Amino acid sequence: MRAFLNILLQELVKLAITYKREKIGEGIHFTALINKRQKLNNIFINLLTPLSIETVSENAIIPRILSGTSKDYPSVTLLNKKLYSLYGASLRGSVTKMGDSQVLVLCAGCINNRYTFDGEKITEELIELLTGCLISPNVSGNGFEEKDFELKKQELLDDIDAEINEKRAYAFKRANQNVYRNEPAAISVNGNKETAGRITAVSAYEQYKRLLATAQIEICYVGEEYSESCRDILADAFSKIKRNYAGDNHSQKSPLKDEICRVSENLDVAQSKMVMAFKTNYEDIVAMKLMNAVFGATPISKLFMNVREKLSLCYYCSSGINAAKGVVYVDSGVERSNVEKAEAEIMNQLNAIKNGDFTNEEMENARRSIVNKWKGIEDNASSIASWYLERIYNGNLNSPAEQIEKLMKVTRDGIISAANSLKPDTVYVLAGKEENK
Repeated sequence: MRAFLNILLQELVKLAITYKREKIGEGIHFTALINKRQKLNNIFINLLTPLSIETVSENAIIPRILSGTSKDYPSVTLLNKKLYSLYGASLRGSVTKMGDSQVLVLCAGCINNRYTFDGEKITEELIELLTGCLISPNVSGNGFEEKDFELKKQELLDDIDAEINEKRAYAFKRANQNVYRNEPAAISVNGNKETAGRITAVSAYEQYKRLLATAQIEICYVGEEYSESCRDILADAFSKIKRNYAGDNHSQKSPLKDEICRVSENLDVAQSKMVMAFKTNYEDIVAMKLMNAVFGATPISKLFMNVREKLSLCYYCSSGINAAKGVVYVDSGVERSNVEKAEAEIMNQLNAIKNGDFTNEEMENARRSIVNKWKGIEDNASSIASWYLERIYNGNLNSPAEQIEKLMKVTRDGIISAANSLKPDTVYVLAGKEENK
């Protein structure tokens, strides 16, 4: 097993991603992520800002607006026509959470210049288009163009309404509101109906201007080779923005509650959902990831093999980590009558790891699973950009190859220590109404 993992490590090193991070403005960095396997060039502009209930919905709508039109291309039709002329280039916007921060993303991608018919500089042209969407939006009066804004606002409201339809995600969202009570991380990335309903074209535009001035801006360029021209276009564009930088974003580890928080809510669902959260201040995140893989993050983990397969207490049962917040969670679907049994057995499996009750085969299979997952990161530009953005945010800029080297050194004692650092914090149950009659 170890010989096989060493072969995988050698393969990863051969195909390793190289990176170069440069400051191109106050609180603005350009990180080039070069991977010889990439035949497309992708640019991700990430604006990081603290999560706040006052601004969360304005922030959520901004990437939707900016990715659809601009001052130079004031309609979706005109913008799409331009993208088609760039060999079918893409441009999209999204919003996500990272620890206590909200991340607004504008992403554009196209084929490498070398694959164009006449050597056109389409990557440079696409970056100019992207920066135009970000810096010169379609504005009318003191706000975003009203028709565009109302369309995107309705999309945002529809997405908030739709969140309850996916019961597993909804339960996880509700659990997080209790796990991170009174912390920014408790805020939903889109806000809620109230916060979204009160935003206007003017308020969203005012927040957009504040973000351009104050946000931490991390630009990730993923391509086959480094491009000074792309960096220079971005640096020139951002030099025109008046900045009042608010400082880099950071997250605080979530404090452990004085006693376990237990919350049960009823909803008309056929299957109950249970989310358990454990908190830790353990510093070795790689050891924690290996422990998590042994615990419940893979189809060969203790939770899957025992709680789900052997004892049939859950329809699904898996674990994950929020590294920025120091939280390990267990996410399960379970019959209401089995909630207490499932919780007890989940604790039994964690205690087994704390006591060293796991085989070398379980440990090495878990290690192999993580290696394969991290090795696959280089196959996708979005995965590459997400990997490095997370590490920039957490202050540990390791490549997948470097992270695997650390993983290979994690011992049984490291797994046991990581498990013993976990303290139960929250148990949230979304119970079906019909199960409580």
